[in-house]
Amino acid sequence: MADQTGTNKPRTIPKEKTQVNFNIPRDLLRKVEFISFTEQLYNSDIYVAAIEKYVDEYEKKNGKIKTRTK
Repeated sequence: MADQTGTNKPRTIPKEKTQVNFNIPRDLLRKVEFISFTEQLYNSDIYVAAIEKYVDEYEKKNGKIKTRTK
C-alpha cells in the first residue's frame, strides 16, 4: 500500500546529474559516513568533492580535459 503522507514517492534525479554505482572498500565507506554525519552532508557531496579534487589535480598535471557532448 502506498504511503498516504506522500513520503513514499520514487526519488528523482536532477536533470544536470547522473546516477552512478561503484564499489569502495567498506572501511572507506564507514569513514565517509562518519564525515557526512559529523559535517551534516550527504555522502554524495563528499564523493563529488573528492572527484572534483582528483580531476583538478589531473588537469594541473596533464592539461584541461576536453569532454565530448552527447
